Amino acid sequence: MEEEKKSIELKVLKNQLNPHFLFNTLNNLYALTLKKDDRAPEIIAKLSEILDFVLYRCNEDYVSIEKEIALIENYIALEKLRYSENRLDILFTKDIQESNKISPLIVLTFIENAFKHGVINETEKAIIRLNLESKKEQIIFSIENTKPQNELAQMTNKSKIGLENVQKQLDLLYPKRHQLEIEETKMLYKVKLCLKNQSRKELL
Repeated sequence: MEEEKKSIELKVLKNQLNPHFLFNTLNNLYALTLKKDDRAPEIIAKLSEILDFVLYRCNEDYVSIEKEIALIENYIALEKLRYSENRLDILFTKDIQESNKISPLIVLTFIENAFKHGVINETEKAIIRLNLESKKEQIIFSIENTKPQNELAQMTNKSKIGLENVQKQLDLLYPKRHQLEIEETKMLYKVKLCLKNQSRKELL
């Protein structure tokens, strides 16, 4: 009964998070098509890959780290099409020593927030730095972004809901096996998430 309850709660959380993610992605596409951007075919191709992941992969509790990286790279590629080089400086580094599994979309909420609050309202060049490590014992994800120095740079209720959603999923999928650190200063917003590996028994 406990496992069934956990499964139902996870489905509810994912059903909240997936439409939120898709809504933001479609908004990005809409903004670009309004400009009659010549890169529309490339945008649609990237979006198609993202949709495939969200619709068919996110029903699983865990996916390979390689699939999650592909999703992140497609999402970043879409955002880079949206912003010019003088608006955005982004770097995604990876250190994959072992092919672990990770809960899908867990880190996407933090990446979305970095773009939403670090780039959209920024009048200067926004900086985003992401790093993903997959080792024998754990997965470590970190992201930091500069904060716009204006009154528009406020976290919305939707973003808070997304963060609360992720925290609940972490509690269910990684009970006592995760550590989430969020640090906010006047200039930067930083997130670090450590996930302890699933044992072979847990993944069966």
